[in-house]
Amino acid sequence: MAVKFSEIEYKNFGRCIKVENDIASFIVTVDVGPRVIAYSLNGKENVLYEDIERHAFNQDDGFEDYYYEGAKWYIYGGHRLWYSPEAFPNSYYPDNDPVRYTIDGNTIKLTPKPQTENGVAYAMSFTLDENSSKVTASHTITNISDKEIEIAPWCLTVMDKGGVEIIPQSKQETGLLANRLLVIWPYADITDERLYIGNDYITLKQDENISDAIKIGINNDRGWVSYLNKDQLFVKRYTHYEGAKYPDFGVSYETYTNDKIMEIESLGYLKVLNKDDYISHDETWELIPCEEDFDRKDMANVDTFVKRYIEK
Repeated sequence: MAVKFSEIEYKNFGRCIKVENDIASFIVTVDVGPRVIAYSLNGKENVLYEDIERHAFNQDDGFEDYYYEGAKWYIYGGHRLWYSPEAFPNSYYPDNDPVRYTIDGNTIKLTPKPQTENGVAYAMSFTLDENSSKVTASHTITNISDKEIEIAPWCLTVMDKGGVEIIPQSKQETGLLANRLLVIWPYADITDERLYIGNDYITLKQDENISDAIKIGINNDRGWVSYLNKDQLFVKRYTHYEGAKYPDFGVSYETYTNDKIMEIESLGYLKVLNKDDYISHDETWELIPCEEDFDRKDMANVDTFVKRYIEK
């Protein structure tokens, strides 16, 4: 089966485009966002978070003063593009307008409304492989202002609750020099039972019974991360550029969890953009059928799992 595109109404997200083949499908919003709001193997559940109740939003007087009266940012869920360093209200652009899209072969190209207040314009494309679950996700940010800015693309995939994340630690041999960064946000408790830091891997469990948030970042030079949930292993891959300047003390990967979500976030490197300059960042995603579990605090067991499914 060739890749099929169809316009649908999906839950309370309005008009969306479903992209599917014989193995997997994803759904991207075009009335708002955009967000890749669903991704699954055929016959399986959506692995991405959907904020049906609109729990997560930002709105206050300062936010409305910066954007417009009544402005409100919603997480919506799923996969989105931001830029780093994070700032308020800049990062929380209220992307609630319809999104222009075109279809070219197996690719859907999306152009949301330019963020005139922030001086940037986003463009995204998502390509589904004909014969697998693989999705190639491309993201571009262009400076449309007259001011010089230094930013990095920031690609956040919001996963549904109930899963376990594996983050690989660097294996680079650096002799007397350090090879690993661990960046910790002020609200994160590194003794939290959801987080396990091993020599070869970090694991993080999403627990709907613990509302406290955790956020950490690393220099993920192995260029992948995984999340096991609903009998599907989600694997995100991207390129980590050794020696490049990254945000947040130099990390190319960040993750966040609370009682509702797990965010899996890759970052591009920082680049100074003058007017009309742009920066891009690509990811690939894959869903692997997996009914197998692993002991997230046993590094040998995690390593066996990784070698079987991810680093074959």
